[in-house]
Amino acid sequence: MQRAIDALRADATAARLGSYVGVIVLLAAANGVARLGSRFTIIGGAQRLEYDLRNDLYASLQTLPPRFYAKNPTGELMSRASSDVAAVRSLVGFGAVSLVGTVFAFAGALAAMLAADPWLTLWALAPYPALVLLAKRFNAVVNQRAQATQEQLGVLSARVQEYIAGMSVVRAYTLEPRASADFAGANREYLGRSLALARTQASFAPLMGLIAGVGTLVLLWAGGKAVVDGRLSLGALVAFNGYLAYLTWPTIALGWTLSIVRRGLTSFERIDEIIRGAQVDPVAASPGPARQDGRPLSVRFADLTFAFEGRAPALRSVSFEVAAGETVAIVGPTGAGKSTLGLLLARLWEPPPGTVFVGERDVTELALADLRARLGYVPQEGFLFSRSLQDNVALGREEVDEARVRAAAAAAGVAEEIERFPAGYATVVGERGLTLSGGQRQRVALARALVTAPPILVLDDAFASVDAAKEEEIAAGLRRFVAGRTVLLMTHRLRAAQVADRVIVLAEGRVVEAGRHAELLHAGGLYARLWRIQQLEEEIARA
Repeated sequence: MQRAIDALRADATAARLGSYVGVIVLLAAANGVARLGSRFTIIGGAQRLEYDLRNDLYASLQTLPPRFYAKNPTGELMSRASSDVAAVRSLVGFGAVSLVGTVFAFAGALAAMLAADPWLTLWALAPYPALVLLAKRFNAVVNQRAQATQEQLGVLSARVQEYIAGMSVVRAYTLEPRASADFAGANREYLGRSLALARTQASFAPLMGLIAGVGTLVLLWAGGKAVVDGRLSLGALVAFNGYLAYLTWPTIALGWTLSIVRRGLTSFERIDEIIRGAQVDPVAASPGPARQDGRPLSVRFADLTFAFEGRAPALRSVSFEVAAGETVAIVGPTGAGKSTLGLLLARLWEPPPGTVFVGERDVTELALADLRARLGYVPQEGFLFSRSLQDNVALGREEVDEARVRAAAAAAGVAEEIERFPAGYATVVGERGLTLSGGQRQRVALARALVTAPPILVLDDAFASVDAAKEEEIAAGLRRFVAGRTVLLMTHRLRAAQVADRVIVLAEGRVVEAGRHAELLHAGGLYARLWRIQQLEEEIARA
């Protein structure tokens, strides 16, 4: 542009001007190709990074201990897996493109301006120190408000997840107005924080435009005087003005770029908190508990004392052994610690080293995958996925065919009910299995544990949602199905304890009685009192 304008003042020919126009067109085309290529490369890389980051985040979530999920609501974790990952993608994609482009624009323009006239360059850039101070202040405010906005989005997501999961309770207790008001309050807070962030971001562009305008005015005054004095050609002044114009958009976009960078870095910190907290199994390569002569595995608890974080001990000096192939019922009042034993055996909570053994091996020294492959665990509340009943029992395990699924369902006492469904085992259950009754969900979960015929079976109140007749039917099927396997049956229903070889009675986290059903009744202790109470309850229910 400088040479073209200076040529005009020197009575340039059309051919000469045409050559300048041709060069400008070629440079513009090259610029467009370079920009397009860089965007495809960097933004495509950002998409691939997002893909890897989501996989790493999900893999980390699968290793975190239960205490992490007790402290972090599901909605908060969903926010990190969605909006935070998207913010990191924007940082690496659009943010990187804009930031790198801004750096190169300033570097190239400044180099050319200084080469043309260093003194005029200083005049033109005189307002820009204010830009640095403003950008620094803006960066701090955006960081603070972006983090506050992301945190509130996690709160809002948690509200949505909680109310959707508990919609039946909300409707049953006519809590719709209160739930709506609660959600509206959280949404209003999110709106306020988002608007505060948007106002901060929006205020930066006009200020940048003002600074760029002041620079242009200074250039016209100082540069015009230089042209009049003959120290600068008119073409050079136009070139200087073009350089400033070239810097105008990067300057205005700097605030937007910085907000993307700060928001992306804030989101990455929230994601990295989860990834860094992932637990790596230190004994992943450790061989599993070897079977002895093809027989099942024994289980032993040795002076086990355990307390959940911030609470009184749930178990106190618990010691007993379940021989290989033995069925042991663990009974006791609510809160006695029955479920805690199952959680520690499966290492869903980490037991103290040297207190829980499988096949004479400390479970803390076994690879988690190997331990759990030998363990069939049925929790109190059977969780079902929104898939077919066949898929819920097999859980994607390739070695499980339809015949094994049907056999496991029969042993769990749910086969006849499944076959009465129009689609049979292909019936798709609702989210969390809500289209089934509580008893059906529990029995499908039991079939899931039985289908792989594990050496050890842990049943945590697996009969709580069925009546006495169905309980006896399931118990009879289980006796045949689990013959020769090690079974720990945690239950408050003492009728189910009759099928066990031995009974362990817990009270306040301690073992207070142990023996066979008939022996404990004759002893007249806690087990006998619980048995009499349940017999009276059954008589009242039949009356």
